[in-house]
Amino acid sequence: MRYINKDIFQMSVKHQFWHIARNCPKTSHGPSCFLPLYFKIILSNNGVGKASAKSFCPIIMAVGRPKKADPGSLYFFAHDFYWQFRQMVEGHFRLRFDEGEYKHLAAGIDSQEIRLNHDQNLAIARAVIREVQDGRLTEAEKEARLRELAASNRFVTRDWLHRQAGEEARKQVKVPGRPDVMRALLQAGSPEEVRKICEDAFVPRIIQIEPGVTKEVRMPNWPIPVGSPLPRYLSEYASEFIAARNDKRFPVSDRPTSRLKQLWFMARALAGALYGLKLRTAINLVGSKRPEEVFEESRAGKPLRRSVRRRNK
Repeated sequence: MRYINKDIFQMSVKHQFWHIARNCPKTSHGPSCFLPLYFKIILSNNGVGKASAKSFCPIIMAVGRPKKADPGSLYFFAHDFYWQFRQMVEGHFRLRFDEGEYKHLAAGIDSQEIRLNHDQNLAIARAVIREVQDGRLTEAEKEARLRELAASNRFVTRDWLHRQAGEEARKQVKVPGRPDVMRALLQAGSPEEVRKICEDAFVPRIIQIEPGVTKEVRMPNWPIPVGSPLPRYLSEYASEFIAARNDKRFPVSDRPTSRLKQLWFMARALAGALYGLKLRTAINLVGSKRPEEVFEESRAGKPLRRSVRRRNK
């Protein structure tokens, strides 16, 4: 089990998507999973789109449960569920664009006089001289070309100032957690109660796309990513979620140190439910070490630097 965990943990996100997408139903246009366009292009260009249409995709769950589970995909889902459970309990930070601050910072950029420095003027002059020497520009056109390149440089500088103002206007804000939701899920006594709790995960909101144009979207009411499938999986596998909560191996202690163990246990159980695995099989395949513990051990396992070893001798 240690070998599987280490191999899976070192797998990059790109390779995790690769393992998942190879099991997805394929169409003539490539993988049908909800994957970033970049991964779809890679998979389609490498012939993955020619796979059988009976392949299984854990994201869509349209063809039933497979007989075997890929350890990489299983760990990917357990890892993702765990961090979303933690966000629900602890909250998280996100960047928010402060439009008022941006307007204040960018107020004088358009009217500001942009002066090119010596190095910029020298680079423009050399570029024009090179064009004249190559025969791409006549002597009569040289002055107009100098003014054109200077104006282009001022435009690029002004655009860079706008982007800098936009970066400074992005503020980090704390999204509060919803430990009450996680507590209610763990204390639910029936699958219907779990589904009822999950109905509050997303709420409809009206957003403005552009002046005078609005659109209704579903935004998360829990501190989870937009479009997260977690509430849907909790509702779909509510029975397995309740069974895992009542399992004798579930950490029942109320100590703060046991809270993360409970979340990791439920994340592994839910990931196994996606593949139709028994609880014990899913728990053993993924392993008992939480993601942050594996990370800390990998850092601690690095060899000491040569200078440190010499000093300690």
